[in-house]
Amino acid sequence: MSTDTRVALGQSVGFAAFAWGYPLVESIRTCRLQTGDEPASWRSPIDRLQHTPRVATDADRDVVTPANDLLYTTGWINLRDGPRILQVPAAARHPGRYFVLALYDAWTNNFANPGFRESPADGETIVLLGPDTPVDAPLPAGARPIRSPTNLIWLIGRVLAEPGGDLAAAGRLQSEIGLACTPGTDSGALPAGVRHWTGAAEDTIASLLARPAQTESIAAAFFTNLCRSLADQTIPAADSGLAAWFGRAGLTPSTDFDFQHLAAPLRSGLTIGMVEAARWIEHASRSRRARPWATNFGIGRYGSEYMVRALTAYKGLGALAAEEAIYAMSDFDADKQALDGRHRYRLRFAPGELPPVDGFWSVTLYDADRFLYANPFGRHSIGDRTPGLQADSDGGLSLAIGHDAPADPANWLPAPQGPFYLVLRMYVPRPEVRTWPIPPLQRL
Repeated sequence: MSTDTRVALGQSVGFAAFAWGYPLVESIRTCRLQTGDEPASWRSPIDRLQHTPRVATDADRDVVTPANDLLYTTGWINLRDGPRILQVPAAARHPGRYFVLALYDAWTNNFANPGFRESPADGETIVLLGPDTPVDAPLPAGARPIRSPTNLIWLIGRVLAEPGGDLAAAGRLQSEIGLACTPGTDSGALPAGVRHWTGAAEDTIASLLARPAQTESIAAAFFTNLCRSLADQTIPAADSGLAAWFGRAGLTPSTDFDFQHLAAPLRSGLTIGMVEAARWIEHASRSRRARPWATNFGIGRYGSEYMVRALTAYKGLGALAAEEAIYAMSDFDADKQALDGRHRYRLRFAPGELPPVDGFWSVTLYDADRFLYANPFGRHSIGDRTPGLQADSDGGLSLAIGHDAPADPANWLPAPQGPFYLVLRMYVPRPEVRTWPIPPLQRL
């Protein structure tokens, strides 16, 4: 095989492997961050839950695009040593309070959502089974089995926290979420990809944007972490042919994988392909058609939609499946101009046209770095529970968005002096949400 052919092979494999494997590496990277020794509000050892007693702020930077109207309970669960028992609180003891214990596999698929919508009102006990757990494995009496596609599970519990003095009540529900090992099993074993992580614990795309001169070292870290993670996590059966093709360029599952051991032409091609895929994802995350709102009803469970999965991992890691929540993202105004806090905008819901949900809705603003914007007003979102909102004279609702505060800030969502984007979250959406027209932002 000629050198040029090997570069071309590496380039094609590099592009596909990055788009396919980026969500897995992001999962492992986040697991490494959140199970580390450094003190932080969202961190705890493997197989143990962390209850965060406050809503997210601009200081929280482990996971991009966090919601800030929820209390989070997070945990990384490794089923390689055996099943785990998850206790779901009784919604009947907390009337009207939305909560969900979202379960994600290592590929970021939201495969189950016990909680307010899915579980019995008096709660339930769930046994989490790994992909290799025997079908005839004994289960605790009365427990519901849920089988994970991978041994690694990311649990993201979301508990609605009303503004004001509601945190204590929300925290009581949080405290009833439980996780335990089944008898005869041990906890605390980190996945191989976490144990053998190499390079900085940074998002790969963000690293490429910040340090374009270091593409070779970034590629070495990414592909090494990908192959080491594949050694410990199940590759979907539908992707086995794709994974075998990656092997032709030297990308094979192994905890001993070392990018530097590949031939130089392959390394060069893989690096070129990775950069092209990362640029495609970053560009696509800003809506190529400049639509005022972009909504995808297929996120959360992706199948072979690898680009959608990668885009979601980049800009909304840990997204819920559509039956639990719908996310709409806005990067542009009604005139298809990029949102910028130096301008003033109005988002108006006409009378009777508020988001159609049975849970709750909120509009959250994010800075260009994909985290909450630090502002002296201390407001990051506005929704159906925001106190003091003022309705329009006709019964509609208008939100003011921009860097400079209006004369009356009751309905104001502060923005940075530069690019930003919005996410409209709609929890437990009604069927009509699929045809409901989201009003675009009007630049004033």
